[in-house]
This record gives sequence, structure tokens and C-alpha cells, in this order.
Amino acid sequence: MRSDAYTLSFPVWVEFGTDVSEGVGPILDSKGWQRPMVVTDPGIIDAGLLDGIERSLESAGIEYVVYDGVEPNPTTAMVEEATELLEAEGCDAIVAVGGGSVLDVGKGASLLATNPGSISDYEVTSGQEVCAGPIDRHTLPLITIPTTAGTGSEVDYWAVITDEDREFKMAIGQPPLSPGGPYLGAEVALVDPALTASLPPRQTAATGFDAFSHALEIHVSAVSPPIVRPFTRHVLGLVPEYLPQAYEGGDPEARKRMLFGSHVAGICENLGGFGAIHSLAEATGGMYPEIPHGEAIAAYTPSVMEYNSQAVPERYAEVAAAMGVEVSGRTDEAAAREAITAVERLIERVDLPSGLRELGVAEDDLPVIARKATETIEIHDNPRAADGEDLLEIARNAY
Repeated sequence: MRSDAYTLSFPVWVEFGTDVSEGVGPILDSKGWQRPMVVTDPGIIDAGLLDGIERSLESAGIEYVVYDGVEPNPTTAMVEEATELLEAEGCDAIVAVGGGSVLDVGKGASLLATNPGSISDYEVTSGQEVCAGPIDRHTLPLITIPTTAGTGSEVDYWAVITDEDREFKMAIGQPPLSPGGPYLGAEVALVDPALTASLPPRQTAATGFDAFSHALEIHVSAVSPPIVRPFTRHVLGLVPEYLPQAYEGGDPEARKRMLFGSHVAGICENLGGFGAIHSLAEATGGMYPEIPHGEAIAAYTPSVMEYNSQAVPERYAEVAAAMGVEVSGRTDEAAAREAITAVERLIERVDLPSGLRELGVAEDDLPVIARKATETIEIHDNPRAADGEDLLEIARNAY
């Protein structure tokens, strides 16, 4: 097993490297966790990505149960079902193995296992709620093992869960508000690039662009501290270089670089904010759960960049430079336009949708999507104020 192990400035122990996921059994045993629930989805099982993890658990003499009912854009019902199984089986830890949807269900179940109420009780709609902290009790121990290079959910403090009744994606999250305080997230993250090798091209493109969008929105966000920008710049340069190679397949180094970029962007999520791209994409995903999150992100990104660059062209000039665009001698406004062009080329290069029409979104739904986007927490961090009419105009431009 080759890994780089470290503890971040928040309480997550991370191992990054080849075959680190096979160490899950000894880690559980060392911490005294003897009855974990493995949260995953049928695709992970069919691809054989649990095999090494199961061998590790069995070699350590650890009995476990499996919840494999996760689907893309996870719902409150999935979290509740996973929690019910966890409680019925007397589990004392969770091992979440999969993409962002699986990791978010694992977080939700870890929260409800030790805290009262339903997952919707922990929805966050303002920065004030994040600072106040709705989570009073430590969540059940959670180990995250990502199989996509996209969400960074293995190390962030957020879960996105769809309220089916409202057709709305809720933001659930909390950092530790004091040393040793409760938080939403993993205690251990095992980040193994080999587990992303079998990801099909379409999912590779969508999840990889999602990682890019995290760095992009955090870099220009109104609330992100300057300390995150060297890291977001790195991701903004890394993804355009390696995502096309990962999309075409057969390049382990590209997979490794993409997972590292996703991981770094996930760390930055704990320090910065998002914006209108995620607001609109999540409002769309709540109404159209069949649309992959990363594809909705791609459809909105150029139009949001066009809108925001009128307020902070200097930030988008930095994005252009990070992507390898020659910006010397250009005004910030001209460089910002080049950033939009470079992003459009990346979307085209990996065959992601260039508009909402391609995703099957009904044009008549755009006003509802815009209204719901105003209710998301992300819109408060957008670098340019955007009300419902502004967001509707962006959505129409993205159509």
C-alpha cells in the first residue's frame, strides 16, 4: 500500500494513494469499530470496486452489512432507509464507497444515527445557520472512499439531499464549531485513484467538470478568503489539462491528477463559497433528478460566467491565466471573455451539454427553476447579486 497520510486543519484523517482502500479493515479495527454499514450503489458492486474493501474487512474479522440503495441525486427516503438498516443491524460506523451521491447518503445516515428528527431538520439556508450549528451531537463515525473525481465530498462538510415533496435539493452541513465539536463529515477519508479507473467516459466528464466548477466558483465567490485562491488556481489549471485524457481513458496518471484536483477542491469548499452555477444546477436537479449534476453544471457555467464577469472581471482574468490562456497585455474584461471561451472549449472537448435543451429541460420550467435557485444557500455567495429575474435571464441564455 502506497499512500500519503495527513490530517487536515479540520478533523479528517486522509490517506491518498494506490490500494489505500484495502486498509479499511485495519483502520476500523484500530478504532474499535466492529459492525460497520457499507453504503454504496449497485454499479459499484457490479464493477467489483467493493472487492478489495470486503477482503480487508473480512481479513480483519469485521462483520458488516451493505446498503446499496443509493441512486444519483439522493433523496430523503434513501437517507431514511439507510438509517433504518443501520439501526436495525446495530452498526457502529459507516463506510461509504462511491460517488458524491453515496458519500452524501453516508453523511446523512451518520447524522440521523445520533441526532433526532429528519434530515430536513438540518437544512442550511443561510451562513448564519452554518455558524450557529444545528448539529448538537457527534455523528456516527464515517469513512469515505470516493470512486469518482468530482464532488470532493470525502473531505467537505456538506451533503446535498433532495426533498422529494418540494423537488428541492437541500444543503445539509456543519463544520466543527469548536475544537472537538460535532460536524458533518468523515473521520477518515481513503482516496484511491485506482477506484476511478473504470468510470465510464460520460460520468468521467460530468464529475470532472463538477470538480472544475467547484474551483471556479470558489475562486470568484464573494466570501472566499484569499488563502484558497492558490489552491483553486491549481485545480483550474489541472482539470483542463487532464480531464480530456481521463475522458478518453487508459491513462492512470490522468485519473490520479483528476482525483487529486477533486480532492483539493473539496477541501476548498470548507473555506469558500459557491454561486449561481450551483444554485441553478441544484434547482434543476431537484426538478429533474434524472439529469446528472455535472451535466447541469456544464450547461449553466458559461452563462453564469458571462453574468458574473461584468462585476468581477479581474477574478475571471485569473481564471483564464490559470487555464493557460495568455492574458498579458489584455484588459481584465478581455481576459474574462477568453476564460469563458476556454471553458466552452473544455465542455465541447469532453462532449458535455452546451445547453439545457440538450438535457430535456422544458423551457416553461425556467421561471420555477430561477425562483427555486433564489432559495439556495449558494446564491448568497455569488460575486454579483442575482435575483429571480437575473437568474431567469441566465437560465434562458443557457437554454
